[in-house]
Amino acid sequence: MKKNILTLAAVLAVSSIFALEPVTLNGKFNIKKQKGTVALFSFDWSKTQVGSIDDGVFVNTPVPIDEYLLKQDEQKKADGKPEDANYVKDWPGIKQEAEELFKKAWNKEFKKGMQLTRNAAEAGYEIVFVIEGLDFGNIAGSMFGWGNAGGAIIKGYATLVEKASGAEVLRIDINHVQGPGHFSDRIRTTLVLNALVDEIEDAY
Repeated sequence: MKKNILTLAAVLAVSSIFALEPVTLNGKFNIKKQKGTVALFSFDWSKTQVGSIDDGVFVNTPVPIDEYLLKQDEQKKADGKPEDANYVKDWPGIKQEAEELFKKAWNKEFKKGMQLTRNAAEAGYEIVFVIEGLDFGNIAGSMFGWGNAGGAIIKGYATLVEKASGAEVLRIDINHVQGPGHFSDRIRTTLVLNALVDEIEDAY
């Protein structure tokens, strides 16, 4: 029995060593300690690929976001539900809503540090979040799983640049961030961006 316990402990120790960190930071700039600084923020979804992500890696062949959304609408039409074929139409609104809630979550989490804005005139820095991979999650996992099962997953990176010098002061690698599950694609997308804020804070 003791031998089995020791073996299990060893396995857990090795697993923790090689576990993928959701977010890694590269640079000495500490967002949490930059009170009074403001960054213009944006999300770049232009290169986003969609598919199933496991440990930060696509487990199937991903497709560009525009192609994925179009296929969802085409499938609904094929199923006789053309009135529900609205993925393409809804996506701009989903992005806008998720990004605005992300900004609110960030400014609350880092209230003693760097704040985010959409107003370029008040910002001394600029941060761009590039979402390279997106797994929208699924309803089944959200309803019948536990923890973050069924939640959306993102991967990509962000660069923080000082506007005056043009120097990159911080890179945030988004290796595998998963949000809580929910029955709505829209809300899962919002929740995963909120989870990104938490993971960045935890990375410090």
